[in-house]
Amino acid sequence: MKAFVKFLAVVTVLAVLFAGYVVWAADASVSYQGYQVESALDRSDAFNGVISAARSGGDSVVCYDISNIGAAEQYEFVTYTVKISNRDVLPLEWIDIQLTSQTGDVLMVKPTISDVPAFNQSLVSFSLLVDRNAASGYQRSATLTY
Repeated sequence: MKAFVKFLAVVTVLAVLFAGYVVWAADASVSYQGYQVESALDRSDAFNGVISAARSGGDSVVCYDISNIGAAEQYEFVTYTVKISNRDVLPLEWIDIQLTSQTGDVLMVKPTISDVPAFNQSLVSFSLLVDRNAASGYQRSATLTY
């Protein structure tokens, strides 16, 4: 019986040490990689696709103002890229990006990535459709949750 108690004590100590390591080593970082601006007219298929997805209530699109959508030449796609580094033993799951919208923002196409494996990194891109006449620049703040 004493051997079993000692075994359980060792297993408990190892489990507590592992849990402490997971909490202590939990580290993820996000670094901004830049943005790219493209005319929606040059990407008319993507423009039509995201507008129809927004009108049908698709999960891949966050709508800000699609009430008075005009022709593709009035809009631009701004694609932002961030690098997420996961230096933890656990994967980052259910990644979501919330963008602080500004005047002229029409909709955001969410990134397709949802997880970053343990001890790994991933580039994440998401696109913002903006009205080129109302846009007040391309800098936005975003919140990443996981």
